[in-house]
Amino acid sequence: MSLESAVVLPAPSPQAARDYLSGSLGSPQTIAPLPRVCAQLAQLTAQQVTDATQLARLIQSDPALAGEIMRVANSPALRPRTAVVSLQQAVSWLGVAEVRNIAMAVMLRGEVFVAPGHEVKSEELWQEAWLAALWAKEIARERRKHVESAFLAALMHRTGAALSLKILSRFEMEQRVRLDARTFAELMVEFESAFGRLLMTSWLLPQDVQDAASDWRSYRESSQSDLAATVHAAHLLATHTLHAESLGEETVIESPAFELLGVFPDDRRRMIAKRDHVRGLAGI
Repeated sequence: MSLESAVVLPAPSPQAARDYLSGSLGSPQTIAPLPRVCAQLAQLTAQQVTDATQLARLIQSDPALAGEIMRVANSPALRPRTAVVSLQQAVSWLGVAEVRNIAMAVMLRGEVFVAPGHEVKSEELWQEAWLAALWAKEIARERRKHVESAFLAALMHRTGAALSLKILSRFEMEQRVRLDARTFAELMVEFESAFGRLLMTSWLLPQDVQDAASDWRSYRESSQSDLAATVHAAHLLATHTLHAESLGEETVIESPAFELLGVFPDDRRRMIAKRDHVRGLAGI
């Protein structure tokens, strides 16, 4: 029985949950270790010349990753004239950078965006992160700036919330309790930044990515204000893609983040018209 289907569970004190979260911050390797495939992929792609055959062999060791790479390679937005039928062909078609991005996304989803009893919220956070990463790439290509780092920074921008959710879910299961919605939400906000930093440091991400992913809400004050503004704009586009009824197109287009980025209104409208393209890449 999931936590959401339980009839009666006692309510713990908020301080007990807060102490549990604080304790978890001291043991990063037990809550979100860097997946083996990601570590090996980073080593392989860091080489001056990356062997597509060797890369495909590594990817094949993880069925979920292999399946996602084949899906993206054959998506309407990216597929070549003839279908991609082998993993090595997919790797060659997509390129090393794209494969690395997909691998990070797949591993992140499996390790971090998992919270038994809170599947709906976890999936919502994942969709925000995944769509924002794809939108950030569109913004970076439009501006020809942060092309490599924008995707990763946007992908990571909701990991702190997701990891807080995962740890709170574990607390509820271990203690056989149920936090009220308000306490749950407040604790997620309180610990989001700390858990996001913890994860990104543990996974050895570049400092500019860490700063932008952490500072996207207050991008003007960030040491990486341009990249953080890219993440902020990508988040708005992702939210609009998911919930156009609550965040309209004009609200997104008028965001000051685009002003800071130097993206003109006509370019914003042209960009937002790519919704179906981005949805196709995301598989949402």
